This record gives sequence, structure tokens and C-alpha cells, in this order.
Amino acid sequence: MKNKETFFSKQLKKILSEKRLTHRELAEKIGVNRPMISRWIAVGRNPSLNSIKKLSDVLEVPLSYFIESKNKDRKNNKNLDKKDIEILKLKNEILNLRNKNLELEKEILELKLKT
Repeated sequence: MKNKETFFSKQLKKILSEKRLTHRELAEKIGVNRPMISRWIAVGRNPSLNSIKKLSDVLEVPLSYFIESKNKDRKNNKNLDKKDIEILKLKNEILNLRNKNLELEKEILELKLKT
């Protein structure tokens, strides 16, 4: 396996260290296998949007922690451009709306069951 460090992999390593989590613990919390976490870090693979969302929720960081570099020198962040970031933000908004819709449907069903 070649080590291909990306902005995402650097951020993931950093937050895992700060939170003192192992690859196995994180994998269990977000519902993937441990080798997947290793691939994201060591091989430079990028996770799906759904996985990034789970990571941000579990690790209690904003989604932008993994997709936006605060460093003005973006040469090291070749894996995502501005268009990709905007698409990820929009997809995240859609996921949030879907989750809210599911919660509302659940509440409606619970109310119907009570009556």
C-alpha cells in the first residue's frame, strides 16, 4: 500500500489522535470495517458523502473540517476543488432534510398509533 496523504487523511488522523480513538473504535461507531479507515488514511481513498457525514457527527466536528482547508495554500488539497465542496455541502443539506422528513413521518405514525 502506498501512503498517499490527502487533506482528508491528515484531518482524520489529527482528530483520531485528539479524540484518542483507534481505527477499530471509529469503524464500529460509523458502521464500516476497520480496513476501510486504514484505506482512507494510508492509501488516500476518499469516503462517500454519507461516511463523511457520519464521521462529522460521531467526531463532533463540522462537515467542512474534512473538506475545506483553512490554509490559503491549497496545493496540498488536490482531491477537492470549490465545485466539489459546494456539491458536498448541497448533498449534506439534502441528507439533513431527508432525516428531518423521516423524523416527521415517524412522529405522525406514532400519533396515529396512539389514536
